[in-house]
Order: sequence, then C-alpha cells, then structure tokens
Amino acid sequence: MSDADLTVDLDSSPPIDVLAVSGLPPGERLHGTPYLVVRRLGRGGMGDVYEVAEGSLAGPRYALKLLHAALCHRSDVALRFQQEALVASRIDHPNVVRVFALGETASARPYLVMELLRGRDLRAELGRTGPLPAARALDLAAQALDGLAAAHAAGVVHRDVKLENLFLTDEGTLKVLDFGIAKITADEASFTLPGAVVGTLRSMAPEQFAEAAVDARADVYAAGLALYELVTGRGPFDELRGMPLALQFAHCERPPPAPSRLARAPLAADVEAAILRSLAKSPADRFQSAGEMASALRVLGARPRTQTRAARPRLAIRRPLGALIPAVLAAMFALGVAVGRAGAEPPRPAAAAIR
Repeated sequence: MSDADLTVDLDSSPPIDVLAVSGLPPGERLHGTPYLVVRRLGRGGMGDVYEVAEGSLAGPRYALKLLHAALCHRSDVALRFQQEALVASRIDHPNVVRVFALGETASARPYLVMELLRGRDLRAELGRTGPLPAARALDLAAQALDGLAAAHAAGVVHRDVKLENLFLTDEGTLKVLDFGIAKITADEASFTLPGAVVGTLRSMAPEQFAEAAVDARADVYAAGLALYELVTGRGPFDELRGMPLALQFAHCERPPPAPSRLARAPLAADVEAAILRSLAKSPADRFQSAGEMASALRVLGARPRTQTRAARPRLAIRRPLGALIPAVLAAMFALGVAVGRAGAEPPRPAAAAIR
C-alpha cells in the first residue's frame, strides 16, 4: 500500500452526500437526551452542529455535534468522537473549546456537548476581511499557540491545526477546536491505525507524512501555516491543492515563498523571519514549543514598525521636503555664481594656462 493510500485528507470531500441528510427541526428533542434543538449552526462531512437547550428552551444553551446517521457504522469515526471528548476533558484553557459530555441518542448516534461559541472560524473571517494586518494576525496566532501550549502540557498534540479549527468569538477570543485526530503522547491506546497518515494535507508538517515521531513542533508548523495565510490570504503551496503527491513533496522539500512576496501590505522583515522559522522542514530548526513561538509573536506585535521588507528600498531616498529646500537653493546659488563669473572674466590666452 502506498503512502497516498495511507493518507486521510480531512480537507477532502465528505464521505457521504451531506446535503441529502435532513437536519433536525427547531424545537425537536434529541430522543433519549435532555437536549432540544434550537437551530443548526453548521454542517460538515462528519456531522451537524446544533445550538441546543438543556431541559427546556429556557434552559442552558450548548453546541451539540451529532454524527451523521450514515456514519454510525464506522467504528473509526465513532472513535474520533470518543477521542475528542477524552482529549478536551484534559485541557482547561480559555483558548481551547470546552467539551462537557459525550453521549448517544436512543438510535445510537454519538454526540458531543460543547460550549456554545458566537463568532466565526478564521477561514470565514479571512473570507470576510481579506488578509489581516500583521499585528492582528500575530495576536490571533499567539492566542492559538497559547491554547496549543496548554494541550501540549496535557500530553496532547492536535495534528490538525488549520483556519477552520481556529474559532474567533465575538468577544475577540481565539478558541482551538476539534481534537478528533489528536495524538496522546503518553503511553496510551491510540485511535489512529498503525502506519496511517492522518490530517489535512495543506496544513501537515513534513514529519506527519512519514512514519516518524510527531511531537508538539508539528503543531508549531501548522500554526505557522495559519499565520502565513492570515497575512497573505493564501497558503504557501495552494497552487498544488488537488495534487496530493505534489503537495506532500512541497511540504517536505520545497522552501515556501517569502510571505512578503504575496502579502498585499508591507510585511516587517522580523515578522517574515518568524513565520519562515516556524515552517522549517526540520523540527529542530523551528520554535521548539508553542509557548516560545507565542512569546516571540507577542514581542513582534508590540514592536513599533519603522521598517518593512517591502518598504526598505525606498527608505534610502526619502527625506523631508523641508530639509531638501535649503540644499536645492544653495546649489542653485552656487551655480548662478559660477555662471556669473564665467561671463564677467574674459578668456585668458592659451599661454597663460601653462605659465
């Protein structure tokens, strides 16, 4: 079996026709649960996410992720639900979504109960605003890295950090979502098949494509890709989407284009250097922890921006207009004097010139 056969691209098409799966109407109680449907928040290849109320419509509100009925027979998918609940229960941090419960409906459909968030994921935010100012992008990336650092401290590597799994609340807090394919670094049972390469191809670190040890620095790489996309509006290898082997080769072998070449606004050289450091092919050459990268990004975000990569060539010729006027007048005066002298003095004989 080839590496391509072992790769599960979570950014590919859903395994079922999700449009053919009817949603639950508002006011309906999930049979066998205390939750009433308020409205559907979103739909994906794995399942629907609903806003629900507990007990009655006046009760506490949560987000409930319900697995598609057509996938209930898939043990691997059900295990992802189980893993997400297990992993999230380990992490208590304001930048990580909280999962409160894992259960099944009376028809054996697994569901997760999570905190209800108001806002949008960063993919939607990028589509709404276009590339973000560097300071804003640095702040959001630092918040994501804070959440990832908390996960790493709990012995968890996310392995699927991407804009769709980074949620910006209306209050401005960034939340890391979806630990369904996370790796538990302690010696515990794994829900990932041996030898399987699991993740979203466009946001996977080089070591995720190989049967090599994957640690927290894989999330650092993916966070760097997210930051790259926030400031440029695209990923470094987006032209290769739909070509899995070429995309894998690019992540493993090709240096990413300098983000300053793609960004619409000038990008500071030190910000670009931080992004490219996080995208080093070797984990040893990246930031060595999410916390280290978060600290570095906050320093860069707080630093006054007096010079940028795109603006640097122009700085050498910029002078205040007030400083140029005296110099121009002096030059004109000197030229006038020289011309006047040339006209007042008669030309000397050639012999005088060699005397």
